[in-house]
Amino acid sequence: MNNIIEIKMGGLEIITDETIELKTFVGSCVAICLFDLVSKVAGMAHIMLPKKSDGKQSTGKNDIGKYADEALLYMVYNMVHKGADPKRIKAKMAGGATIFAHESETSLFNVGPRNIAFLKQILRENDIPLISEDTGENFGRWVKFNLHSGEMLVTSNLKKFKKTI
Repeated sequence: MNNIIEIKMGGLEIITDETIELKTFVGSCVAICLFDLVSKVAGMAHIMLPKKSDGKQSTGKNDIGKYADEALLYMVYNMVHKGADPKRIKAKMAGGATIFAHESETSLFNVGPRNIAFLKQILRENDIPLISEDTGENFGRWVKFNLHSGEMLVTSNLKKFKKTI
């Protein structure tokens, strides 16, 4: 039986132990996983917002995963420090839903699609391939990442589905 680390809102974890799985629940937030399967290093962040508006860097470990721009840089730096090769790092993500009916595509409060778009931009800028995703729509998801296999299991009780991406 694998050990599971649950990532809280705005949280982030980096692992090197194949027996550990990373897990979180996201609605409009996005679970982003970066991994290097050769060196067996991975990380998951629970992204709440694209970037911090006050320009000050987050300092606490409990909220380092909150903002997409900070989380990605932190993850890559710490993964490389633990043995990952930046050229082998790949990404998977899930979440970014439009949860409330009053949110429109152009609404400032429609955080899910903004998180998705910003994360894709940061990944492109850092040459990190996004190899799979389950994003958007209007429901929350449980997300579990397995470092041994590199699989991300995405489930939704509301939509009654379970898929591996």
